[in-house]
Amino acid sequence: MNEKKKSISVKYESIELKKNEIEILLHEQSKRFQVIASSKNDAIITSDESKLILFWNKGAEHIFGYSPEEAIGKSLTLIIPSDLRTRHSEGIERMNQKKKPRVLGKVLELRGLKKNGEEFPIELTLGSWINDGKRYYSGIIRDITEKKKAEQIILNEKKKSEELLLNILPKQVADELKSEGKANTKIVKNVSILFTDFKDFTTMTTEMSPVKLVEELNEIFGHFDNIMDNYKIEKIGTIGDAYFAACGVPIANKNHAFNCVEAAKQMFNYLEERNKNNQIQWKMRAGIHSGTVVAGVVGKKKYAYDLFGDTVNTASRMESNGEVGKINISESTYKLIKDKFKCTPRGKINVKGKGYLKMYFVE
Repeated sequence: MNEKKKSISVKYESIELKKNEIEILLHEQSKRFQVIASSKNDAIITSDESKLILFWNKGAEHIFGYSPEEAIGKSLTLIIPSDLRTRHSEGIERMNQKKKPRVLGKVLELRGLKKNGEEFPIELTLGSWINDGKRYYSGIIRDITEKKKAEQIILNEKKKSEELLLNILPKQVADELKSEGKANTKIVKNVSILFTDFKDFTTMTTEMSPVKLVEELNEIFGHFDNIMDNYKIEKIGTIGDAYFAACGVPIANKNHAFNCVEAAKQMFNYLEERNKNNQIQWKMRAGIHSGTVVAGVVGKKKYAYDLFGDTVNTASRMESNGEVGKINISESTYKLIKDKFKCTPRGKINVKGKGYLKMYFVE
């Protein structure tokens, strides 16, 4: 009998010990919840299935501007923008009907509504439970206004970097460089090269202030850039007063020769109109040659997309052996555009380093 009483006593003490442990655990959990609930960084809001607010912590007061007395007992629509209320109500009704929830446990980006009427971005994590046959919902809400501002700053800076890179490299080459860390050198056929140069530029540099000279060139070349865009021509670069562009690279273009001739005509038209109202008179030559080029990115620190090969050299010779106000083209370019433009044969011209080359003026 004594042994039986002793056994019961031990079991009773064990139960009491477990009860004490549970009470301590519950007390610790309660303390943790109080610490979390008192945070001003996150709003903790609890509502019932009828969408009435039951719990409202300091974080909710700090974020939304309502005191607990103003919020508890009110509908959740108090803090939901009008255009989201129907969607919110439908979601709660789905969960009330024990349909599969779509949002529980997920971090959602939404908008909240402050007491002063201001809408702002929030992150919401929603939980739900059932007690005595009733469903309850609790959400942890964080104001992400500063986070969104920081993200926008990063996006703006990224956009600026993208635009800067595209001012240096063609888009296809820039994309290849970003994705692979390098841009492969390519041999490209069916390309037309356009060179322009100004007559008496050296003399102009001595008669004009450096600032004025740069301003003039910047305005002219800026307009030339627009013309290149209109005709899908890639500007390769400028060397002093020389303008260097190509069509058919890096994107193939069956109208490469035609486009270069049309662009050169537009460049001359622009200068003609500009000279009518400008004391400084700019007189230009243009040369075009069509053929095969080697295209690639050179350099490690300051990237430059460039073209190489005899086609580039010959195009340069077309410009230097031309005349002011005229478009001088090679025989290969002539064969590509002869049915679309009237051209005047110049015969064979002796070109330094090239021998005799047939040339034509586009009328």
